[in-house]
Amino acid sequence: MLGFFTLIAAAFAVYSMMVTENYRQLRTNEVLKTVAFESERVGTVIAEMERNVVDLALSGQQFYLSEERPGELGASISVENFSAFPTAVGGGIWYEPYALNPAKERVCYYAFFDPSINAVRHDPDFETQEYDYLSQMWYQTIAEGLSWKYDTVWTPPYYDDTGTNALMTTVGAGIYDNVGRFVGMSTVDWDIRSMVKRLTTIKPTANSFVLLASPKDDYVISNTQPNTAGQTGASLQAIAWYSALHPGSNSTVGTGRFTDGGLEYISFSRILANGWLFSVQIPAGEIFAGIETRNNQFTVIIAAAFVGLLLLAGILLSWLINRPLRKLTLGVAELGSGDLDKTIEIKSKDEFGTLAAAFNKMTVDLKASIEESARERVEKERIGAELNVATQIQASMLPCIFPPFPERDEFDIYAGMQPAKEVGGDFYDFFLLDENTLAVVIADVSGKGVPAALFMVIAKTLIQNTALSGKRPEVVFGIVNKMLCENNEAGMFVTAFLGYLDLTTGSFTYVNAGHNPPLLKRKGENFDWLKSKVGFVLAGDEDTFYLQQEIQLAPGDELFLYTDGVTEAVNNKEELFGEARLLDTVNRSPALPVKVLTQAVKREIESFAEDAQQADDITMLALQVCDETDKQTTEG
Repeated sequence: MLGFFTLIAAAFAVYSMMVTENYRQLRTNEVLKTVAFESERVGTVIAEMERNVVDLALSGQQFYLSEERPGELGASISVENFSAFPTAVGGGIWYEPYALNPAKERVCYYAFFDPSINAVRHDPDFETQEYDYLSQMWYQTIAEGLSWKYDTVWTPPYYDDTGTNALMTTVGAGIYDNVGRFVGMSTVDWDIRSMVKRLTTIKPTANSFVLLASPKDDYVISNTQPNTAGQTGASLQAIAWYSALHPGSNSTVGTGRFTDGGLEYISFSRILANGWLFSVQIPAGEIFAGIETRNNQFTVIIAAAFVGLLLLAGILLSWLINRPLRKLTLGVAELGSGDLDKTIEIKSKDEFGTLAAAFNKMTVDLKASIEESARERVEKERIGAELNVATQIQASMLPCIFPPFPERDEFDIYAGMQPAKEVGGDFYDFFLLDENTLAVVIADVSGKGVPAALFMVIAKTLIQNTALSGKRPEVVFGIVNKMLCENNEAGMFVTAFLGYLDLTTGSFTYVNAGHNPPLLKRKGENFDWLKSKVGFVLAGDEDTFYLQQEIQLAPGDELFLYTDGVTEAVNNKEELFGEARLLDTVNRSPALPVKVLTQAVKREIESFAEDAQQADDITMLALQVCDETDKQTTEG
């Protein structure tokens, strides 16, 4: 008996040490998870800001490249784009001197959220010639840091001097013309006070404190350590322990140790998505406080229990332990066999009674959880089945049989669409307007998923029906644009390219509504970009007019159309596939048939992206005017 209780005492001692170490690890992981969670929340906002400012820059580029540039449209673009930025306080488009209007040195369009009307509105005050935004620190900082159109640059934090006196930061993206010349920028202003307040109120222990700073700007945003020099606006070099921090990347949290004021601290640091440093410092004595006291108390309890157990061993083993334990063991065995209605009848008020009550509650909760999981599984299966049907319906709406016109040997055509989700917003189409005219369409609806797919069905149907009525491409887009603008409360839009090929003369008449420039290959030459006048997107402005263009295609010439899902495909390094890589891919084997060409481009994109998740729909269409050699190849 003595040996039995000695074994119990030794087991308790080992258990105490294991629990102590486990508690230390859990406490450390708790702080790590807090820092990681808050960093990811901020990172989500930063990523949204960067996506939004790039979208605004692309709209500013389209406005710059359009032939008509009414000021009302520029203001409308800034208001409509900024309305999609719920976390920002203002945003605008700013052009370089005389870039947009040779008669005006500075042209800009700025919108902001006006709390007095609870809506976004245009602010004309910035458009006066008295406001010289070109000399502002934020403009110069962003302009110096930009190198191409998908770059984003963040300014150091600053206090807004327009009346709010808020702590702000601004993110910008470049606007470039067709030859890559910098002609302006888009900006989004972020009032970071609420973010700073949320991060700096994190306090895992009584004397812990938070540092939020911008290392690249050597700027302290907030430091909650009392009675120190490194407060808001100060240099990081004013903080003696700053060099001892070991921040992780923007996906990991690093830990470090330093001594300040006679206390040893443990730091938990992470670099945010925009390069800022977020660090929580906790006194080492506080983070593991209570562990030694608890261990001492636990030792005393074990010793007292050991003496008591020696005196009452028989009674405790036979009555207070063995019988309830047997009931618990049998109950667990029945639960393991699948009896979820089993309950254990132990009415004592000791630990076994508590354990029995916990067991009974666990059984009830487990049964409810299994039933809830079953219901969720059925619902997920139902949704999955409906999405599969939607995918099949959408696929059936696009031409998918090739060759589509086996009796026609004047041309060869192939196309395909790979949605990023179950259903997508991209589409392509081709159809004969009459015996001698082939129409080709490729388009990209803003957004993804079910809303984009529904808007895609409407746009595709309107374009095809209007084209079949015999109207010219520019007229077709004008009519479809007005119809799509009606009741477009969601603010969706479509970039599209429509072309008519006269099969007898080789004349190709086309119109471009904000879509990616197609690639053209003359027989015996390499692919190059097709020159086109890019109009405004469909469903963007009902008063937009579109201008068609015409070129001559000879036998052996080819056209390659695509959506931005091709050039904006990304890999694990967040690199874009890009227009240069696309041009190199299609020119690598210029004599490929249209089907083999599109499949080669698709394989190149998959090889580039590796296992990175597809972010946008990928759609391609290739058209070749056949010569005698091509006809024989097709027939063979």
